[in-house]
Amino acid sequence: MLIHSAALLAKETEMDVVTPITTVPVINPTTTTTPVYNPFPTISSPVTPTQITNPFSTPAMMTPSGQNWCVASQTASQTALQVALDYACGYGGADCSAIQKGGSCFDPDTLHDHASYAFNDYYQRNPVPTSCDFGGTASIVNADPSE
Repeated sequence: MLIHSAALLAKETEMDVVTPITTVPVINPTTTTTPVYNPFPTISSPVTPTQITNPFSTPAMMTPSGQNWCVASQTASQTALQVALDYACGYGGADCSAIQKGGSCFDPDTLHDHASYAFNDYYQRNPVPTSCDFGGTASIVNADPSE
């Protein structure tokens, strides 16, 4: 009987391979640092913005005030203009109500004219040369495009 009891005790202390472990392994945490992202990277050399002028303007149309306008490029594709117009009137925050049907600047009803209106509205709200690019579909002119 003593042999039978010893065998029974040994069997009770053995681990069963189908019963899951009830303890959770401890993982020692490691110290990590969150990377710092600079949204305004420094530029090693100064960049001087160049003013882009419309090749279709004439000196007789220059304004004495030195005011600039942002207009759609004559050479931009219709697809690129539409994408840029959607951006300007959407995420860009331009006020495009005047170029909606029935608006004061709806006519002429062309993609180029509507894009020019939206680009200029955005540019006048953010008057820096980089705000008149729209993926290469716009340029700054110093002649009033409404005349």
